[in-house]
Amino acid sequence: MAVQVLCSITESARLPATSAAPVRRHQSGWRYGLVVILICWVSSLVGHAQCSPGSILCETFGSGPRGALAPGITNFSYRARTCPDDGEYNLMDTVSESCHGQAWHRVPEDHTPNDVRGNMLVVNASFQPSEFYSQQAIGLCPGVTYEFSLWTLNLNRIMEAGACDEYSLRNPIIAMRIEQPDGTLIREEVQPAVSRTTTPTWVFLSMRFSIPTASNDIVVKLVNKGLGGCGNDLVIDDIGFRPVHPALTIRFPDISNTETTVCADTPLRLTLGTAVGYPNPVYLWQQSLDNLNWTPVTNPGQTTYTINRVRAGRTYYRLRNTQPINEAAVGRAQCSAESNVLIVNGRANAPFSLGDDLALCEGLSQVLTVPASLPVGTTFMWSDQSTSPQLTATAPGPYWLETDLNGCTYRDTILIESRNCRLNDIYVPSAFSPNADATNDRLLILHAGRFATYSFRVYDRWGNLIFVSDQAETGWDGTFQNRPCAEGVYGWTVHYSLQDPVNEAEQFVRSGRVVLVR
Repeated sequence: MAVQVLCSITESARLPATSAAPVRRHQSGWRYGLVVILICWVSSLVGHAQCSPGSILCETFGSGPRGALAPGITNFSYRARTCPDDGEYNLMDTVSESCHGQAWHRVPEDHTPNDVRGNMLVVNASFQPSEFYSQQAIGLCPGVTYEFSLWTLNLNRIMEAGACDEYSLRNPIIAMRIEQPDGTLIREEVQPAVSRTTTPTWVFLSMRFSIPTASNDIVVKLVNKGLGGCGNDLVIDDIGFRPVHPALTIRFPDISNTETTVCADTPLRLTLGTAVGYPNPVYLWQQSLDNLNWTPVTNPGQTTYTINRVRAGRTYYRLRNTQPINEAAVGRAQCSAESNVLIVNGRANAPFSLGDDLALCEGLSQVLTVPASLPVGTTFMWSDQSTSPQLTATAPGPYWLETDLNGCTYRDTILIESRNCRLNDIYVPSAFSPNADATNDRLLILHAGRFATYSFRVYDRWGNLIFVSDQAETGWDGTFQNRPCAEGVYGWTVHYSLQDPVNEAEQFVRSGRVVLVR
């Protein structure tokens, strides 16, 4: 009998809860059909799962009383019986040895360890070879290798055929198939026959496959390659579905351990250890404060990561990588390999701040003070090697304070610049002597900064304009129309503008007198 389960693999899928039904014993002689599993997978691990490590889906069938599966999961009939007949199934926590003329093993518990009254799914199927399980999986990652696995148990004891002597006793042979949604075969793997045993023995079956890059949806099927009748009865439990990624490790460059302790606020480099399997992979570094919740860090695409300033306390780091086709999903566990975890313990130091850089007016000083908030036990030293609570800065230059707490140092530097705080002032000599002796031969306007605009005028004693300059570098040489001017007093005016600290022009006008001496 062909059976399809049309549930999609989603994180919200759950098996329906149903009420318990009375258990009845039923004898049907020596006619045994295939015992099959028909389920909707769930993404959360139910109970104490025994699926393969890293499974993104794990079906354990839960524990406690269960009823029928939700409509549409199976075409088989639900019967709350100890011993299902052909075409029937039941969810049970034990299997009785009295079933079908004591042909079955007594199975006292399911495969999932440490659960109480854990369930397994037992189905007595039809006689002919057939597909008995079909599950669509959507949203997978192209190019990633997946493993589909389950645990199974041959229910049939080792015994003579009895009433079925016209048949040979048969063992289950399961083919695991992966198809594209249109039915195109991706991979099929026929598992070895599950042999009869003297005591009930669980057997692990699995297969691996890769999703073609053209699609990220598949259909997983189980096909019974054997005949029903005398034998071919089994129980299945703990179905897992997991990605299988290549090895990926990270390490500290100069430390063999996976945990280290360094001073907080210092740099530390993490680097790639082993990365095999993915050609030209993309990388994503992640960090966590609790080893549970992970967030990306900076420069995620590099094979090394430098922690610019280690934080105080414990921080966990790991790396993911995947094929370029899955770059957008590199942060998903299903689509990327996950490295080991490195632990960085940041030993507390004594961080502080001296404040912003300063500009001091010429001739003034600035007192720098050790912050009062430093933790108890902190020692400190200034840039001049002094250890007093204060340092007086009288000259321009860098000044720093360094703290030490339990061997961990922290330094902050402040830069002090000297500034002429009278930038709007100019200096005009009261006299000059243009006698070609190379000393004070020209009347120049002196200024500590740079003029934004400039206009200089000189007048004789009758108020006549005798000199004009719009360049501060060009001074009056004591002549008018190329003829030396007489000794005496001359008047002058200067119009100029300067840029203030916020780059706005400020206008000024100055005037005065100068004595020309020959």
